[in-house]
Amino acid sequence: MLSKFSVKKPMTVIVGVVLVIILGIISFTSMTTDLLPSIDLPYVAVITAYPGASPEKVELTVTKPLEQVLSTTSGVEEINSISSENSSMVIIQFTQGTNMESAMIEMNGNVDMVKSQLDDEVGTPMLIKINPDMLPIVVASVDFDGKDITETSKKVTEEIIPEFERLDGVASVSGTGIIEESLQISLKQEKIDKLNNRILKSIDGKLSQTKAELDKAEKALQDGKVKFNEESDKQKEKLLEGSMSLSSGKSQVEQGLKLLIQGQEELEKKRDEIKKEKENLEKVIEEQIKAGEETSAEEKLKLTQLSITLEATNKSIEEILKQKKELEKKLSEIIGGEKQLEVGKATLNSELAKAQLQLEESEEAIKKGKEEFKIAEENAYKKAGLDGVISQSSLSSILAAENFSMPAGYITENKHEYLVKVGDQFSNIDEIENLELITLDIEGIGTVKLKDVADIGFVNNSHDMYAKINGNDGILLSFQKQSTASTAEVSHDINKTIKKLLKENPDMHINQLSDQGMYIDIVINSVLNNLILGGILAIVILLVFLRDIKPTFIIAMSIPVSLLFAIGLMYFSGVTMNVISLAGLALGVGMLVDNSIVVIENIYRLRSEGMSSAKAAVYGAAQVSGAIFASTLTTICVFLPIVFTQGISRQLFTDMGLTIAYSLIASLIIALTLVPTMSSTLLTNTKEKPHKLFDKIVGIYVKLLDKALNHKIIIIGLVVVLLISSAYSAFSMGTAFMPEVDSNEIMVSIEMPKESTTIDAREMSNKVMDIILTIPDVKTVGAMQGGNGSMGILGGNGSNKAVSMYIILKDERSNTSQQVATSIDEKTKDLNCDITVNSSNMDMSAMGGSGIEILVKGNDLDKLKEIATDLTGILENTEGTIDISNGLKDASEETRITVDKNKALKYGLTVAQVYQQVATAIKNETKSTNITINSNEYPVIVVTESKEELTRETLKDYTIKATVNGEEKEVSLKDISTISEDQALASINHKNQVRSMSVTAGIDNEHNIGLVSRDVESKISSYKLPEGYTIDITGESETINETLGDLIKMISLAIVLIYLIMVAQFQSLLSPLIVMITIPLAFTGGLLALVITGFEISMISMLGFLVLAGIVVNNGIVFVDYVNQLRLQGVDKRSALIETGKARIRPILMTALTTILGLSTLAMGIGMGADMIQPMAIVTIGGLTYATLLTLFIVPIIYDILHRKALVVEVEEGKNV
Repeated sequence: MLSKFSVKKPMTVIVGVVLVIILGIISFTSMTTDLLPSIDLPYVAVITAYPGASPEKVELTVTKPLEQVLSTTSGVEEINSISSENSSMVIIQFTQGTNMESAMIEMNGNVDMVKSQLDDEVGTPMLIKINPDMLPIVVASVDFDGKDITETSKKVTEEIIPEFERLDGVASVSGTGIIEESLQISLKQEKIDKLNNRILKSIDGKLSQTKAELDKAEKALQDGKVKFNEESDKQKEKLLEGSMSLSSGKSQVEQGLKLLIQGQEELEKKRDEIKKEKENLEKVIEEQIKAGEETSAEEKLKLTQLSITLEATNKSIEEILKQKKELEKKLSEIIGGEKQLEVGKATLNSELAKAQLQLEESEEAIKKGKEEFKIAEENAYKKAGLDGVISQSSLSSILAAENFSMPAGYITENKHEYLVKVGDQFSNIDEIENLELITLDIEGIGTVKLKDVADIGFVNNSHDMYAKINGNDGILLSFQKQSTASTAEVSHDINKTIKKLLKENPDMHINQLSDQGMYIDIVINSVLNNLILGGILAIVILLVFLRDIKPTFIIAMSIPVSLLFAIGLMYFSGVTMNVISLAGLALGVGMLVDNSIVVIENIYRLRSEGMSSAKAAVYGAAQVSGAIFASTLTTICVFLPIVFTQGISRQLFTDMGLTIAYSLIASLIIALTLVPTMSSTLLTNTKEKPHKLFDKIVGIYVKLLDKALNHKIIIIGLVVVLLISSAYSAFSMGTAFMPEVDSNEIMVSIEMPKESTTIDAREMSNKVMDIILTIPDVKTVGAMQGGNGSMGILGGNGSNKAVSMYIILKDERSNTSQQVATSIDEKTKDLNCDITVNSSNMDMSAMGGSGIEILVKGNDLDKLKEIATDLTGILENTEGTIDISNGLKDASEETRITVDKNKALKYGLTVAQVYQQVATAIKNETKSTNITINSNEYPVIVVTESKEELTRETLKDYTIKATVNGEEKEVSLKDISTISEDQALASINHKNQVRSMSVTAGIDNEHNIGLVSRDVESKISSYKLPEGYTIDITGESETINETLGDLIKMISLAIVLIYLIMVAQFQSLLSPLIVMITIPLAFTGGLLALVITGFEISMISMLGFLVLAGIVVNNGIVFVDYVNQLRLQGVDKRSALIETGKARIRPILMTALTTILGLSTLAMGIGMGADMIQPMAIVTIGGLTYATLLTLFIVPIIYDILHRKALVVEVEEGKNV
């Protein structure tokens, strides 16, 4: 037995207590502190960029394929997606208990499978595990005396942020309002035009020279043609003259030859005649001679004459023949001359034809040369400019390629490895300025360098930055912690570093706009103070009842020892110091003295009866050990059903359950060890002191109990009516997820109308800031543009039309954060913007949605819009709803360019190429690479001067450059596409791969979320939906219903477990039922307490009901157990009931009051953060108070009704019920 061992070996107990104290103190100082228990959300987001794509395009080509492949991941419970312009976000919810690390690995594999199916323009899907640690834990503003924003930015970037990033537990430090420098390369059209002019001049010169040569050749050809014609005519004339001369000579020769032939013929005829006459004459003479006749002289003369004539005739004939031969020769020569003339004529004609052909060919060549020159001239002028060669995209690619350095591998030589590194990055501006872009073989130009076409210099983003602190320019720093680090510890380190930096930089000012760590410290210190104060009040109650300092001191000692024991167990089991676990300790302060009270009272009673202190300590503890073990077990078991819950409920309640269990286990061990040990030493001289006031109270109670037993039906009827009315009243007040918590911080989000500009948003922010600064309780206001504050994770509005404000309230203020928030709402309600005010630093509603959300699911977007519009009307006609939105007002006008693929293909263009050219024309800025100069890294931005700003009107005439058959051409955008105007949804949502649209509404401060949700549900139930469409009510109301459902299950199961434990204790089925009556009594008190104090039923208040179920049965157990003992001793039932009430009223009141007063400071909400667990304390106090008072009356009445037979007989029959 522990008590016997403890009394016999007190030093061992003391050593154990010292060890508990040491370990408890070490554990307390080593425990991490957070506002709430660590919450592991089973959510993963897959974010994918798709530049230039519409929501419909994103949905079809990115979201749907991802949804299909991700839905096969093990443990997926629900898939939601948002397809927005330029991006897709798929949010996967897993079942509780899913190993998220394994799920992430499996999801990565699934995403890799679908990546190859996505368009080339789609970015790589990025997987992000959603975690509350993504929120910044500290937000602070920084400014310097005498430094402008540029100098401040440099100081913050180079010195302040690195100092914070070196701290353990700090994951990242991001700055808003920091002026960041970048190296801007601005393509100057003026410089490009100058180069173009020089190129054109050079081309003009070369073209002029070529043209002159062509003209010269053409002139020479014309001159040649003239000369050719002249020579041709001259040669032809000569040939004609020769031909005529030959013809004339031939004619003359032929005539002379004819005459000669005629003369020859006549002479030959005459010769023949003379010859014949001579022959006749000679014949005559011969005959005369023969005859002897003498020839006469006449005859002789005639013969001589005839001979002379014949000889003359022959000579003439010979002469004629000679002349004829000469003439024939001459004729032959003339005929030969004619032949030569014909040959010459043919040769001349041939040569002339050749020459003519050459001239014609030369003429054709010159003509073709001219045509080619004209084309070449046109092409030369087209290609002469650098506009198409040096563009924004080409320059960006060149810079990225040249700013390259990468290890290529290792070379092994003589057993040594040498790293081979290729490339060298830019190290200064000169290298960039002198970067050679292109070499032109043109005199006076040569190599074109970057500085020849662009201006290079550093620029900053001051025109894009907006960060204000109390109306002045400043820089906001947001700190995020590592997931395993303690928020409070990281915050403390940040604050230490802030103090150090302020000391080192007297001109620097740092104002903390948000500090979760400081808030946690305030809250936890508040709860700890309330815990200590509650413990003191519990001790005072003991002193009042016992009127003896010694037993009070013993119990007082058990409180810190039990707490330190519990804290040690918390530390070793990984429970952090947070509001929920401290609430468990606060409950434990009141309950952990219960066991000690029961033990010390029994020891005190035995000692008063004359038993020795040592024996009284041993037997007094032993006699009640079973009872206190059972009562401890019933209280602990109410938290056992937590293992059957899921989600946030389980993660939140586990810490409280473990803490209370540790407290009660510690109190049980201390009650059975330390209390007997100290009692055996301190209670040596003990005498019970009279208590007249309490005796009067007991007398009054006995009389009232006696009357109550005579009017049982009336009392029971009143109790039942009160239970029903209290439940009705409480639920009529509505429900909430978490109670509103007072904080020293307020978040304000400003969203401008869609037609507003960035300047409008800044002016509105300044106006709102001025209004807020007029509120007396406001200390500091910080504002930044382009974010949605700490809650802007994954879905936050990053638009430049949005402004987030951090408001710090004064420590000493007359209004709560909720009242200040209401004042802000009231003062800014007439401004032309949407303003959302969040007055809770850690609004748990953010985890379960906010307000009412109606989710409509179906396939047709137009039908969804129609239903959403109808539901919007229903919400607008529901009292209590504000800020109603269906997403349709976010629809924006868009100019849609639908490229005709076939038409574009004729010009060698794809849709992607058209997009690229249009996007470049609209956005004249491209990030190329990063360079490091003097250890500072700068982004390199390539900027193109816009020749003219594109409008919707000029867009259709925008020319797209194309290449057809190797030839560059230009085509108007309208010739290859259809340009239309349309209203586009800002996003397309899916739930479980089905299109959905949300209609949301906030709840004003005068109404309750639960009540308004019921009203909305009632109205929507009568709405007729088209076939294939469904409606789900989600948001905070859904979270409330789910959480309260879990808690009701927990309470129901806890009641069953309590009953089974009591059955085991009483060995009866009937007696536990009597004790169970105390549970609805406690619930009546808790509900009445909520109604009286004005708190709604929430997750925290339901915790109070859960705790009540385990606490209140202890009084019933004590009462029924003592009645049974008396009846077993032979006392009649009526007398046993009255005697029990008289004897047990003091311990019942003592245990109840110690618990009640232990929670009283929490119930009053004293201190910041106490209001988070205030409803639980109120329920517990109300329930325990009501149940304690009625237990002293209702339990005897029920016992009297149910126990009609003598207990002795029942025991003998083994039927003790």
